[in-house]
Amino acid sequence: MYLCICRAIRERDVDAAVRAGARKPSDVFRACGKSPQCGGCACDLRERIAHTVREEASRPALMAAD
Repeated sequence: MYLCICRAIRERDVDAAVRAGARKPSDVFRACGKSPQCGGCACDLRERIAHTVREEASRPALMAAD
């Protein structure tokens, strides 16, 4: 689903940006190589960022195999 129509940023783009360290909408735009336009998506981006951060934190850490 698109979260930013102006710049065609999808949920999966936000998820990837969060996994790469994004924690603010501006970080997501930077990670996607885009700049904000109207700002109408900021709340949706913040919600998705928070959702993905929580989801990633709840996943068990992967153990390195010897």
